Amino acid sequence: MVETIKIAVCDDEKNIRSYLVSLIKKQGGECSITEYASADAYLSDGKEHDLLFLDIEMGGSGAGLDGMGLARRIRGMEAQKQPIIIFVTGYEKYVYDAFDVGAFQYLVKPVDEQKFAEV
Repeated sequence: MVETIKIAVCDDEKNIRSYLVSLIKKQGGECSITEYASADAYLSDGKEHDLLFLDIEMGGSGAGLDGMGLARRIRGMEAQKQPIIIFVTGYEKYVYDAFDVGAFQYLVKPVDEQKFAEV
């Protein structure tokens, strides 16, 4: 039996979420994908994921958590299964912070399809 990979895409921009979902589907693996428009939406859903594509700077949610804050919160939850975190962001300045939360990879927008496939 093939294990279904549970993937979350968390980005405040719908077009980016849609693009990432299309790239994920191109990889051809058996997966279920859930989209979140904010860190708060991700947390309130309470689902466990194997893989999390996460934007770092998410506007529009007011005083809500940004992606780095969400990653820190996830890493602080010991009882919960820890997802592999891949940051997808337009900012290179956070690359070193990504190491602090044990991110697997750091992709800079616009995401290159070839690089995405490698990751």
